[in-house]
Amino acid sequence: LPRPFPSLAFFCEGGPLHDDCARILEAYTFFRPDIGYVQGMSYLAAVLLLYLPAYQAFVGLCNLINSPSVLGLYRLEPEAVECRARLFNKLCSLEMPQVARRLDIVGLTPEMFLIEWFMTLYSKPLHIDIASVVWDLFLLDGEVVLYCTAIALLRLSEDELLSDRGSELEGVAQILGDDLRARANDSSELLQRIQEVRGRAPRTLLDEIKQIENAEFMSAAMPRSQSFS
Repeated sequence: LPRPFPSLAFFCEGGPLHDDCARILEAYTFFRPDIGYVQGMSYLAAVLLLYLPAYQAFVGLCNLINSPSVLGLYRLEPEAVECRARLFNKLCSLEMPQVARRLDIVGLTPEMFLIEWFMTLYSKPLHIDIASVVWDLFLLDGEVVLYCTAIALLRLSEDELLSDRGSELEGVAQILGDDLRARANDSSELLQRIQEVRGRAPRTLLDEIKQIENAEFMSAAMPRSQSFS
């Protein structure tokens, strides 16, 4: 079992939620053998277990992964990855052209960081209390929140990204990796920045994100029932 949230003893070997998390992930591989276990699932299961009993957490995991926002990513579908990378690049170029150019120059593509952010609904890169804010918004408003959160995090990291440290791939990867959790430590500030990004984003781009989300929802197929209730 990959250990989510290393700072929390709940999920370490012998911890009170370790076995439940392992059982949920194992059950999911039987429920969806076409998907199996994919890296990142343990973070979703762990967050749910912090709030729900084991069975309800399993139901929640099934329904989350079956959402059009992440199903294609967990199926490892290239078109789902490429589509989200393209939309992110478009929004980033509009919102933060200097940062977009810096990422392009050093060779950091969205596939190298954004997809993991989406697949874990930000529970891997952020503290659990901060990620919970993103989850709340995502469950209310859908996939557009994931894009706006990405831009908000880049905005928090803008000075570092444009500094000498951000002039090389290794430095940028660290800024958007291990350093991000310490920088994004205020849920109110992050929420405000997410809302600001959404307020500025062109309606046409927001509509495109929604259209893709709807299209993937319509095309999603499960070997059995589509979701639990």
